[in-house]
Amino acid sequence: MPSFSDKATSILAILNNINELIVQSSDRKSASDVMRALVVYGKNVKFDLPEEKINNFQTILLDARPYTLTSLIKSIAEDIVSADNKNKKS
Repeated sequence: MPSFSDKATSILAILNNINELIVQSSDRKSASDVMRALVVYGKNVKFDLPEEKINNFQTILLDARPYTLTSLIKSIAEDIVSADNKNKKS
């Protein structure tokens, strides 16, 4: 089982919550608000987030199918894991 930093674990948990808001609750407005809060959190803890993917998420949020949004969230999560592994090595 891979070990992640506390920052990465928190970010991944928030991404999971965003996905649940979309898939289970169909509450895209709240998902957008939480994603904006995630960006603020990332800046506060000095964790590099994939801004282009997050902006893309916000752009397509209202019109995209849940599967498309889930795929994008997974891609963001993969970037978080990669960044966390890179931070551990340096």
